Amino acid sequence: MMWRWTCMRILRIARLMLLAAAGAAMVYPQSPAPGPQPTPQNVPPPDPAALLKTVYENQKQIEATRKDYIFRRKDVEQALDSQGQVKSTEAREYEVYFVGPIPIERLVGKDGKPLSEGERRRQEEDVRRQEAKARARIAKRDAGSPPDKDELAIARFLAADRFFNLRRETNQGREVYAMDFAPRPDFQPHSLSDKVIKSLGGTIWIDEQAKQVVRLEARLIANLKVAGGLVSSVQKGSNAILENRFVNNELWMPSYTEFHLDARVFLIHRSVNTISTFSDYRKFRVGSKIRVV
Repeated sequence: MMWRWTCMRILRIARLMLLAAAGAAMVYPQSPAPGPQPTPQNVPPPDPAALLKTVYENQKQIEATRKDYIFRRKDVEQALDSQGQVKSTEAREYEVYFVGPIPIERLVGKDGKPLSEGERRRQEEDVRRQEAKARARIAKRDAGSPPDKDELAIARFLAADRFFNLRRETNQGREVYAMDFAPRPDFQPHSLSDKVIKSLGGTIWIDEQAKQVVRLEARLIANLKVAGGLVSSVQKGSNAILENRFVNNELWMPSYTEFHLDARVFLIHRSVNTISTFSDYRKFRVGSKIRVV
């Protein structure tokens, strides 16, 4: 139980970190639709800090659009043995929507089977708790209070990392900016989410025309210790991938995430792969036909 709780907590923070990084680059919802759009090659790429500052300032507008959507996420968790072979698989399916910037998750199925009546009631209670906590955090933020120590604010991520080696590449036939990121050496972590940031480095790809994140890769460049390593630690080399797609000619949303965790909880060593796929994006506040490309 302690193993699963610790891994799920670290996994949730890592997923939120990646979503925060992707969300920070989501600019205007009316961005150009995907498709070949030539870009003058003689135009120099922007300064990384200036690019991130511009896209970050539009996050409020993205929150206003994203809160109208609900979608499905399927997590397939594979436990690996010491030889790296899959020894067990567990699948869970969720409905996900947002209250402000905060995702609310409702478990709707396990291993291809619907929940029992008792499980559904417990999920409804859990969703009410998630929503209440989210609204309290938003009210606290709007009142100007600092975020909770384990709350991962986008500004925190941008302030904690340096972004460098900005270059042009091609991704899925689109011109993109690619840039690497790594924690600043002088960044001092004060929470578990800070420790996740402090341990991660990687690369982010941003669509040059739409100014949207299309892919993000992150890896642990140092061991991540919980409670000084006495309770648990995630090993250097654990990694994650996030990909986004364009939904309803309106905004970019996650389409695929992949996490590989090599961790120790107390004296137990575990390796886990978690692959998440996203589908069935639809508006649940305003009637609209959803088109995903």
